[in-house]
Amino acid sequence: MKKLSLGIQNFPAFQANNLIYVDKTQLIHRLIDDGSYYFLSRPRRFGKSLLVSTMQELFSGNKELFKDCWIYDQWDWEKKYPVIRISFAEIDYRSLGMEKALELFLADQAEQHNVRLTSTSYGGQFLELIKEVGKETPVAVFIDEYDKPIIDYLEHTHFEQALENREILKTLYAGIKDQGKYLRFFFMTGVSKFSKVSIFSDLNHLTDITLIRHFSAITGYTEAEIRTYYGAYLQALADELGLSQDDTMQQVAQWYNGYSWDGSAFLFNPYSVLRLLYEQEFKNFWFETGTPTFLINRLKESGRKINESINKAVKESAFNKYDIDNINITAIMFQTGYLTIKKADRSCGEYLLEFPNKEVRDSFLDFAVEHYADSSRDEMGSVVEMLLEALEQNDMQIFFTALQALFSSITVKQLDKVKEYEGFYHSIIYIVLKLLGMQIACEVQSNFGTTDAVLQTAEHIYVLEFKMGTAASALEQIKKRKYHTPYLADQRGLVLVGFGFDKAERNLTDFLAEEIDKDVG
Repeated sequence: MKKLSLGIQNFPAFQANNLIYVDKTQLIHRLIDDGSYYFLSRPRRFGKSLLVSTMQELFSGNKELFKDCWIYDQWDWEKKYPVIRISFAEIDYRSLGMEKALELFLADQAEQHNVRLTSTSYGGQFLELIKEVGKETPVAVFIDEYDKPIIDYLEHTHFEQALENREILKTLYAGIKDQGKYLRFFFMTGVSKFSKVSIFSDLNHLTDITLIRHFSAITGYTEAEIRTYYGAYLQALADELGLSQDDTMQQVAQWYNGYSWDGSAFLFNPYSVLRLLYEQEFKNFWFETGTPTFLINRLKESGRKINESINKAVKESAFNKYDIDNINITAIMFQTGYLTIKKADRSCGEYLLEFPNKEVRDSFLDFAVEHYADSSRDEMGSVVEMLLEALEQNDMQIFFTALQALFSSITVKQLDKVKEYEGFYHSIIYIVLKLLGMQIACEVQSNFGTTDAVLQTAEHIYVLEFKMGTAASALEQIKKRKYHTPYLADQRGLVLVGFGFDKAERNLTDFLAEEIDKDVG
């Protein structure tokens, strides 16, 4: 039986080590057949580097590596092209500095291709390398993880380095557009797509395939691919769990499926699936390889509510508003894989964003609890138990006491960098209620306005409003704006709850609850 390709991103290693390769060559063939200049954004550990390596071997004409692939008898193997590949995951810019690391890399590439570079700048050397290597036969150029030297320094303490690296990369790519006669193919990958006023101003001829439907599955795994290529491993997992293969697949999907770039084709995280099949145990694999500290810190400092971008419809333009001078939280959460497209209405260009799956949702919320409330999920166990007890008993006094205990535990240090207290506390409420595992929606929009939160249990629906001021004013807002009206037809009990928050005390000060008599309305 072929082995799992844990951590392998080098295509030749699959054949050499008898590893399972999920064949993406039919999509690759269409991509190459359709055009020559592309950009693809996908989250980390989603198969970008393996995709680049596969195409590199294809252009190099290494036919025997593809003997078990769809493309084997579809490609013209007589035509071979020189390849230049820059992988910023492999360039030592951290210790050498960006300019020196690029100069050493370009010198090494020149030596490999037996050309001599005369230019004294890294930008000039890159263009010279393309011209010299592609002089007789056009060259295929691959730039993998182009944005890593920027993303690695987005924390405020290193922000100047991010800006410096951006300018270096901008210089590196300047003039690429004019090298058409020397280029057979140009393919760039990254997690983010910085707006066209920065790096992409010199690469505006690239076709961005990130959201193009027929290339949505070019990385990641479909359910059919998992069943086809990993059937034996899936059955072993099913046996371990004592479940049928179909029931096991449902659990795998709940944990690791749900990524989409078109709102219709949903993909599994390949890294997490491989780790699951190897370890035979459900865990948060992808999240543990990189935490969103920068993202959480930006959310806290901006005063934005953490749920502002979750379960919300956004325009397509929101995906491109990612520039380090003015970072858009929605764009970065989508591009880094913490949010994905759950539904798309292309007629009006609107996309509904949500957590892709259980792994990302639970891990993100756990991490957010630690950084917002300075507490782990285990440490908050008593608060969560009180909240659950309150909802089971329909006792808002217990609910209120639990939230007071939560806010009392937040240290002054946690609040030092917060610009807007209301957004900060709304975020904590959202995180904690999500951790309850119950049906909750925040910032619920209707014809009557926007409700802070709607919490649904088997017996009751709670319409919650949190207000800087008194509980009476919060409850009055619910009734005046008729936030509860959409739920009047539901058979469950309907409870309106207003919470008053005092900025000076940094805590909830009072609450008022009122159960609606639906016969009266």
